[in-house]
Amino acid sequence: MPRSDAEARIAAAAFRLLARETWNRVTLAAVARAAKVSWDDMLKTAPSRAALVGLILRRAAADTAGRYRPDRSAQNPRERVFDAITSWFETQNPRKAAIRGIYNGLKQEPLTLLSMRGDLVASAQWLLALAEADAGAASSIRAACVGGIIAHALPVWLSDDEEMGKTMAQLDRDLRRVERFLWPERKPRPRARRKS
Repeated sequence: MPRSDAEARIAAAAFRLLARETWNRVTLAAVARAAKVSWDDMLKTAPSRAALVGLILRRAAADTAGRYRPDRSAQNPRERVFDAITSWFETQNPRKAAIRGIYNGLKQEPLTLLSMRGDLVASAQWLLALAEADAGAASSIRAACVGGIIAHALPVWLSDDEEMGKTMAQLDRDLRRVERFLWPERKPRPRARRKS
């Protein structure tokens, strides 16, 4: 089975299972059975529980890319990043029950949380790319900050309604706090004086 097909089926199966079962009770074997993939495909695609969360994050980013329509008129990178992250949360609204189960379960697995930091930063890099705000110096620091902003907004989103008013307010506050650091204004270069 092509890896992209296996990833889509495994992620969809994980979301279905986690919508009705807690993270701590869902096994990789159960996900493989629900996805109707071979154990070999499962091991190649999601060989651990941390890898399964990473796969879910990648699918969430891919789904966002399929729906996100950037506002080309927005010159401010903070506004574009705000729109991209908001779109990410909106895309996940139908999966909120499953994501709540993962979130609550991972709070009891600190080592798994530590091992998946790279996946969260990679998702943030993808959202920055969608927002056309990924260029410039210190791109890895920018992605780490945006990943932290997403993580900070996640519990707010889990308790928010579908309008996401509280979530958007949280994102706006956090992005404004780091705006000057992440996207410093470029000072125009002084013109060279002509020799008389």
